[in-house]
Amino acid sequence: MPLIARVLVVEDDAITRVQLRRMLGRMVSEVRDAADGAEGLALWREWQPDLVVTDVMMPVMNGLDMSREIKAREPEAQIIVVSSSSDVAHLRQALDIGIDRYVSKPVDERLLCDAIGKCLRDLQRLRDLRLARLVFDAAGEGVVVTDTKGCILAVNPAFCEISGYREDEALGKTPALLSSGRHDAEFYRQMWESLRGLGKWSGEIINRRKSGELYPEWLSIVAVDEPTLHATRYIGLFSDITERKREEDRIRRLAHYDVLTGLPNRILFGDHMQRALARVHRRGSQMAILYLDLDRFKPVNDLYGHAFGDQVLTEAARRMAACMRDTDTISRRGGDEFVATLETQDAKDTAALVSRKLIEAVSRPYLIEGRQISIGASIGVAIYPDDGADAESLLASADAALYAAKHDGRGDFRFYRSEDQRAVEARLSLDEALRGGLAAGRFELRYLPEISLDDGHVDRLEALLRFRHPDGHVMDARHFLAHAEKLGLTEDLGRMTLAEAARAIATLADIAPVARPGLTIDLSAQQLIAMADVAEVLGLLRASGLPAESITFEFPESAVTGNDVGLANLHALSAAGLRFALDDFGAGFCSFSLLQQLPLTAIKIDLFFIEEIETNPQSRELVAALIAFTKRLGIRTIAEGVDSPGQLAFLRENGCDAAQGFLFGQPLHAEELKDYLRERPWSRWFD
Repeated sequence: MPLIARVLVVEDDAITRVQLRRMLGRMVSEVRDAADGAEGLALWREWQPDLVVTDVMMPVMNGLDMSREIKAREPEAQIIVVSSSSDVAHLRQALDIGIDRYVSKPVDERLLCDAIGKCLRDLQRLRDLRLARLVFDAAGEGVVVTDTKGCILAVNPAFCEISGYREDEALGKTPALLSSGRHDAEFYRQMWESLRGLGKWSGEIINRRKSGELYPEWLSIVAVDEPTLHATRYIGLFSDITERKREEDRIRRLAHYDVLTGLPNRILFGDHMQRALARVHRRGSQMAILYLDLDRFKPVNDLYGHAFGDQVLTEAARRMAACMRDTDTISRRGGDEFVATLETQDAKDTAALVSRKLIEAVSRPYLIEGRQISIGASIGVAIYPDDGADAESLLASADAALYAAKHDGRGDFRFYRSEDQRAVEARLSLDEALRGGLAAGRFELRYLPEISLDDGHVDRLEALLRFRHPDGHVMDARHFLAHAEKLGLTEDLGRMTLAEAARAIATLADIAPVARPGLTIDLSAQQLIAMADVAEVLGLLRASGLPAESITFEFPESAVTGNDVGLANLHALSAAGLRFALDDFGAGFCSFSLLQQLPLTAIKIDLFFIEEIETNPQSRELVAALIAFTKRLGIRTIAEGVDSPGQLAFLRENGCDAAQGFLFGQPLHAEELKDYLRERPWSRWFD
């Protein structure tokens, strides 16, 4: 089978050229020919053959001049001279050019074949060497070759790039040039033991660049026998694994640390807590678990967005970490919850001290993106071993104490008490019931009449949300609405309230001659924020079947205090024709100037002032002044909690527009409304 090689024949004699082509055609895969040196040189440049077989004496350009041109461009080019000339000068010129293959004419095919074989073997060796050198030079890994004494014989460019040493600075030295001093004699003893016994070694090693910088590398060393030199060479291949180590550290950190705050996450905290429990158990000491929850954080997150809230969380975490000792651990549990462990002999005293520091640190004002906001913190504390013998029970006890602290008014800490767990169980039971409450039909509405004090007719009905617990008792909104908001139910509850109340009001249209009362629906701060899409709100109103002007949305002062988003929604919805009333006026810090800024059609005077009308002159003066002031603003005034004829008489005398209270009846079921409107049981106070 012919050798896979391309041969160029350069011969001016046509017969000899044909003979050579025939001979070579049996030896190699492809043959081309040229009639003189100039033609041959041009074809060589174009075709780049593996071997040139050329005559010497030819017209235009002789074979030796052509060969000289070829060798000048490609010193390793393989050339065989075929000539009938016995001129020694020609042979000397050929040798000077670098041609040592010479076949006499007439050509002996066997001799020609032998010469071609030698040329192609030389060519293959040259190729192998060239390829090896290309690989050596182009390798991304550093390569260093040493003898058995460790003397560096060769290095590649990657070695120089990684180590910082030039080739001439490394040759003749030993790999100790890179030593970091981080590995002891035992490390190197095991390396050489592996090299001598197995002929290879690989592992991670710390080396030092020429600049003095330490870096980690993965090093593999193999022993290679060199038969021609009767010697052994050691070849080391290494790569700088600094970036890989950084990535491993990053992944390890992501697995164990909170991305936002940098604090230990649940997984790492759980490991730390188990170790801490083992230590205090062994020492017979105590440990406190602090379960911390941020107060008023959710409104901040809802108002200004998650990116703003993340900045608040990050700063709060930084402040909390600064309050801890080196031996303590604080972790982000998730959301705005954090947990800390304190190992100490006097757990209660230490926990009280650290809890006060944490609450004080978290409660300082925050300046974020030019806004000053305030949040707070509540903390539940459990003590090992009194409140639990393992991590799970201690965390449950601290969580129960936290719930009690928040229930008692927030902004403080509480130690765990046995009754706290029952409260947590009740909360979890309520949360579970609320989750399925809409589907199960457990949410109900009651209707509280709003009586016009001008002529005693029912002006409006306020829809009050109630929840029927699976155990049978009915809860009003103040006992479950905060839980429902946390569970994300408020928007669905708002839609349900509007739809159910609209149906109830629609059934009252046939009670002549009584005019159908309007509807009042309560809004929380979260619901007001959610009403950003004016078109969607108007669509819901149209779907209810009630005219928009018959519906008033009522909200407390807290829903707009510091609520820029909610306030903007309020003005947008008012411009679209919706009506709004301010509930519980006077219960907070609302100023008279705020009444002028809000798009209100009515305010409700908090029942605290109404209760004291008959006993407290200051309350009478304040209520009278408020009624007069709102009249000048064109805002209706509604009194809440009217329970006595004396209160009613004072309000009518001072021009109050409407009132609600038990004097006019309890909140009613939808099916009770028709009878109530027909029978008018409240009318005796207006006869």
